[in-house]
Amino acid sequence: MADYKFWLIKIEDGIFWLYLNNPNKKNAFDITVIDELEQILEDEIKQNSNIRVLVLTTSLDDIFTVGLDIKWLVTLEESKAGAMTRKLQKLFTEFEDLPIPVIAAVKGLNLTAGVELMLCADIIIAADNAKFGQVETKWGMTPAAGATQRLIRLVGPMKAKELIYTSRIVNAPEALNIGLINELVPLAELEIKVKELARMMLNNSSRAITLSKQLIQKGIYTNSEGFQMEVEAFQERFSSGVPKRKLKEFLERSH
Repeated sequence: MADYKFWLIKIEDGIFWLYLNNPNKKNAFDITVIDELEQILEDEIKQNSNIRVLVLTTSLDDIFTVGLDIKWLVTLEESKAGAMTRKLQKLFTEFEDLPIPVIAAVKGLNLTAGVELMLCADIIIAADNAKFGQVETKWGMTPAAGATQRLIRLVGPMKAKELIYTSRIVNAPEALNIGLINELVPLAELEIKVKELARMMLNNSSRAITLSKQLIQKGIYTNSEGFQMEVEAFQERFSSGVPKRKLKEFLERSH
């Protein structure tokens, strides 16, 4: 396996562990982080038939990810916003469509693109310090990587509207209560719980799990037009100049 700058990987008893590891930027996503994730998916995951379960998590205890890197966004050309959202959507959908079970193990703060990647997992286990937020409207933007389409499947349209419209951050107990996560465990027990769950899957037929996943995915309503409209909405808002102004003001206040 290759070494990566922003991700740590290991394989253990058929379980592929994928850790987001960009601590200097609070695990923020920019194009280099995204490109590396794409490379890992193609070179390390899809090419290895010995992988039975994928675990997506973080190397940090207090942050899953703060989402898209603000400093990157303020330098992103307005005309390229749509292409960026399409790239994210395509990559995240490939994770969602993997034939193996994907478990998201969430610790700490998880915002925007991190939530959207998490929504592509089959099962979500969260530590008791986890927090979740789809906060794009706060910055004059819309979700860019599938939240408008996937969040409603877990929490329903009414709660999804509330979370997106208000940009409110919810804690782990509330996330469990609204159906955003499968289970809530103490931080110290998160990896133990995930291993236990993965090993239960390893004891079962991989082919049966793959077929079951495909059948369940068929039962989930997917509207390709909705994803395309999400791209167009993000492009329209980003091109307005409002998001960059708000993000620049935030960066100036933070210094």
